[in-house]
Amino acid sequence: MSFTEADDSTIFTPATPPESVAGGFYDDDKYTTKSTPTPLPGHTYMIRSLASGEVITLKDGNIVLAQPDGRASHWVCEDEGGWLGFRNGVSGRFLGRDGDWNLSCFATWHKEWEMFRVCARTPRGSVLFIQSWYWFKLILRPVGMKVENETRKLAMIENGEPDEALWEFVEV
Repeated sequence: MSFTEADDSTIFTPATPPESVAGGFYDDDKYTTKSTPTPLPGHTYMIRSLASGEVITLKDGNIVLAQPDGRASHWVCEDEGGWLGFRNGVSGRFLGRDGDWNLSCFATWHKEWEMFRVCARTPRGSVLFIQSWYWFKLILRPVGMKVENETRKLAMIENGEPDEALWEFVEV
């Protein structure tokens, strides 16, 4: 065959054949529908709002409610002295709060501002509480949505703010 002859022996198709597609990776967007109101340490979950169906996600360094986004929406449940912590599947950092009570994900440790408790309220949903201090007393405050400068943010909320949110933990 010379260089001027056309090679029509190769057939190009627009799709990759199914036998050459890799699957079963940890970051696949497919997940089980097995959900529980209370998480167990050592398991990985998406934390889904019962109200919106969206999940707690690390996006551009911020904690937001969004549609599942692979490992950015995966949280490994850990235990530290009876307190639950949630380590992000992408950053390896813990879900917690900042000084303004907004949820954040920048701590490399599981300490006071990253400590959670879960209290089942319905067969499917639980309130996610985060540790706080008030007048030298340890208290639990629920995680929910607060409005700040007309922007909705996931945060630790207090009395007088919108009702506590209900969450379910979808194992991945």
